[in-house]
Amino acid sequence: MEKWYEMEKTGSLQKIKYAFLTVVFLELFLGGTGRLVEFTSFLTLRMCLFLIYMGLIIIYLMVKRTLPVEVIVIMVFFLLLNILSSIIGYVDGGTSAAIFEDVKPLLNTFLLCYLAFSVKTASDIRYLLTLLKIAAVLLTIFHLVLYCIFLKYSDIAILYNAINSAESNNTVFLFKGESGFVNYTGDIYLCVGFIVWEQYGKNSWLKLSVLLLIAIAIVLTGTRGLIVALAAVYFVKWLLLKFNYKSLFYISFGIIIVLAVYLNIKDNIGDKVESDETRYEQIDEVKERITPLSFVIGHGYGVGIPVRPIHMEISFLEIFHKQGIIGLAYYAMVLLIAYLAYKRSGRENSMGLYMCVLFIFFVSITNPYVNHPLGITVIAVAIISMLKLRELEKTGKVSLLKIQTENNN
Repeated sequence: MEKWYEMEKTGSLQKIKYAFLTVVFLELFLGGTGRLVEFTSFLTLRMCLFLIYMGLIIIYLMVKRTLPVEVIVIMVFFLLLNILSSIIGYVDGGTSAAIFEDVKPLLNTFLLCYLAFSVKTASDIRYLLTLLKIAAVLLTIFHLVLYCIFLKYSDIAILYNAINSAESNNTVFLFKGESGFVNYTGDIYLCVGFIVWEQYGKNSWLKLSVLLLIAIAIVLTGTRGLIVALAAVYFVKWLLLKFNYKSLFYISFGIIIVLAVYLNIKDNIGDKVESDETRYEQIDEVKERITPLSFVIGHGYGVGIPVRPIHMEISFLEIFHKQGIIGLAYYAMVLLIAYLAYKRSGRENSMGLYMCVLFIFFVSITNPYVNHPLGITVIAVAIISMLKLRELEKTGKVSLLKIQTENNN
């Protein structure tokens, strides 16, 4: 292992490591549900990459047998909770296939372990942030090009045929109304990318131009939850950093802008009444099935509700139904660990990372992300990066904006 480390330190394995990080994270950032690249009806690129980094985790733990305390706490709670929820679901009548369908998206939590030993320097963190920036720009170009095509032809059918494979039953793009607004599962990375560009980009016309274009792309998704969650994140940022009369003016101005944008597009993003009613129906069905025991431990994996037998639109509602208060406590613990990691490292470096975690939690109030590989990935990258920053800042000045570390760069 020492020889392996020396090879990596001298750069022999750096290119391989960065190449693998690039493939893993661009697939996660751009791959949506994970079925954009399929080899068979079961095997996808995301599954192959998962198996590779799980193998690397096993090898690392066999040799080093060490992980950050925070990662150990999360993983122990995660494993015990998932074993319990699987047993409860099986006893409660859930099928093996349904239980596996609930467990499968959560396996991305092991990404914490892989990142814990892969991210060693500030340069590694910057590289992950660069990948997030690239992903956001690519998604922005995608939305802008599609909307320009719509403006030219004014025909949804042309867009639909252009971006959904006729050979696949898996439709990963959804159309909002008849105005060319397209929603993609991976669109949360527009918002995450917006935060990363705003927090870790050098002030320039390029940065301002990119932020403007990403903001336009976010509006073109026609998704209220993304806009509101992003606004809520910046509200919390101002509360944490510099709440005063001046910031109150900016907050008020931001709220007005968000409301103005929503009122301007609300008639062009499809029937939201039906979407809202579906969510209310799910809430009612979950409430009807609450028992004293299920309130604490849930009904288990594989046990859904009539309107949503598998997954629900609202992450925290699904977590409560299947894992009870214990399940919600796990996610509260993850958020607390993220907050403590932010507080214990330099705010200049960690604020943007913590904002990304907050965004995933906020958007999951109405959407399914905190228990989805896309949301788990953001949380894993942010937590490991903040933990590593805390360690690096003990030995020298570190900045994610510019390469100016004295040590451990």
